Amino acid sequence: MEKLIKVTSLIGIIIQSFLTLLFLIFLILSATGIIQPELTTTVNGEQTIQSPETAQATFVTIFAILFVVSLASDLLGIIAMKKLFVNNRASDILYIIGAVISANLLTFIAWLISGISVLRYNKIGKEVS
Repeated sequence: MEKLIKVTSLIGIIIQSFLTLLFLIFLILSATGIIQPELTTTVNGEQTIQSPETAQATFVTIFAILFVVSLASDLLGIIAMKKLFVNNRASDILYIIGAVISANLLTFIAWLISGISVLRYNKIGKEVS
């Protein structure tokens, strides 16, 4: 059971760290102007093209928000792994919160498995003693 918890936790942290790194790269590329986004809106069949500054500001804002949320989720997973066998209840809650805000299906599944396994491990430990 301990091995399952550690492995799924590490898988989630690695995948979430990779996603955080990708969001950071896209944030830097869009902030420096290397990525030239074009935004068009269609209302009643009329297409209007937004200015490049508006498009760049929109993309920078979106990638900044995604980066911060992804980083927060990654930190929750790392803290949960550090508290794994010290405080099982806190670790369980942190895994589930990190899974919900991760915005990544693989991380969600891995950390949900970890959270449920920690909860079951905690119940098994209480029954034995």
